Amino acid sequence: MYLWENMPFILIIGSLVGAFIMAMFARWKRDWCPYLTIISVGFSFILSCILVYRVAGGEIIHYYAGGWRPPWGIEMMIDELGAMMLLLLSGSFLLISIYCIYAIPREIPPSVSGWYYTCFLLTLSSMMGMVATNDFFNLFVMVEVTGIGACALVAAKGEKLSTEAALRYLILSSTGAAFLLFAIAFAYQITGNLNMTYVAAEMAKVKDQFPVIIWVMISFFTIGLGLKAALFPLHIWLPDAHSSAPSPSSAILSGLVVKVYIVSIMRVYFLVFGFDVFTGTYMRYLILVMASAAILFGSFFAFVQVNLKRRLAYSTVAQIGYIFLGFGLGTAWGIMAAMLHIIIHAFMKVCLFLSAGAIYYQTGRKKVTEFTGLGYQMPVTMVAFTIASLSMIGIPLFGGFITKYGIALGSLEANNPYFIALIVLSGLLNASYYLPLVWQAYFVSGPKKFKLEMDAIPFSMLLPIMITAAGVIYMGIFPNGPLSFLGKAVARFLL
Repeated sequence: MYLWENMPFILIIGSLVGAFIMAMFARWKRDWCPYLTIISVGFSFILSCILVYRVAGGEIIHYYAGGWRPPWGIEMMIDELGAMMLLLLSGSFLLISIYCIYAIPREIPPSVSGWYYTCFLLTLSSMMGMVATNDFFNLFVMVEVTGIGACALVAAKGEKLSTEAALRYLILSSTGAAFLLFAIAFAYQITGNLNMTYVAAEMAKVKDQFPVIIWVMISFFTIGLGLKAALFPLHIWLPDAHSSAPSPSSAILSGLVVKVYIVSIMRVYFLVFGFDVFTGTYMRYLILVMASAAILFGSFFAFVQVNLKRRLAYSTVAQIGYIFLGFGLGTAWGIMAAMLHIIIHAFMKVCLFLSAGAIYYQTGRKKVTEFTGLGYQMPVTMVAFTIASLSMIGIPLFGGFITKYGIALGSLEANNPYFIALIVLSGLLNASYYLPLVWQAYFVSGPKKFKLEMDAIPFSMLLPIMITAAGVIYMGIFPNGPLSFLGKAVARFLL
């Protein structure tokens, strides 16, 4: 009974305790760290599955820290979107932790490998805390811890480029946190509360009395969380950070870290301010402009990149644009497609970055001009890479097609059909920088012909790549389950 009632708290504190334990083992039994991490994340994954089962049964889970109810105490609330994100975070981290067993020793110095897993679990714990909290102060604390952990994951290599990228990330992340703190201070000033439910109730009463403060507040929330989510043109930290980090860190940053900030900003827009304020302050239209620019310029910048991980990083900028475009439309289909794209993009980008790490592990290749013959040297990895690439383009039967189709339906619902042309154009741009890699891997032989071989990488690295690729296909063929589950969250957003 204790476990059942306190499950949200145990889920988050479990990874936090694991991070402290890992710091001890980093000095004593460094070789145990990967396996202890898998056990810790596996425990979180099991609890997340139970929470999804409870929420699917119609329960919205509320947990009050220390038994103190709001507005005095800290509240955790897990709804449909929160439960899905907890499952996505813990499941993805579990796959990445398995991948790390052999990948991390090749990419970072042995002396810091134990500390890497400390930051790994710390980041997971704080991200799950961001998803579960219903309190602005707790949100700010978790945002700060996530930023610190993510910077450490970038700097783990200890090289000049990764250290410089981590420092730039830290400076800009701190700037975003400052804007977020001011926004929370304004919210407390005019509502007298930090609990999001109480702030929303007071906001509905006083929004006509403080139009300027509310406009400034929603602007600061947008800048603070938008900078951390790498919404164009606030994305300038992302390409260097994601491309300079170890491959598991790149998968975490690109596939997961930016998503928790997007979930937070969606909740602020729709559950705290409400759709009327979101539209009345013209923030919705600004989001649509920034999202459109992200889709176009992110694709253009990705096209000219020679380094594979840097191309994937700029691709993330464009994909973030899809998510903001979806909920910026403000329609049921648009918001649902945005939520679903958070999940599908995590599968795609984790698969792509882990594949890039596997290619580097076996061949040492880092450039997009060096894919010749990889389809025969690493057939399993390249099949997975191809699946994720086709999904990024939006080919039917792959997950990316479902979300683009949903955003197109949302455009029609919003009477903005010209966004459909943007989606089609972005698909062509995605094809321009993904299909040449696939073509080169399978159909360009170079000076010699290649014989079909099996991937010469450990199975623990290959398994997460195959699972994420299978997830992309599953979401493309059977999207009804996640759509119906998230549809309940959309209904609450549009109340």
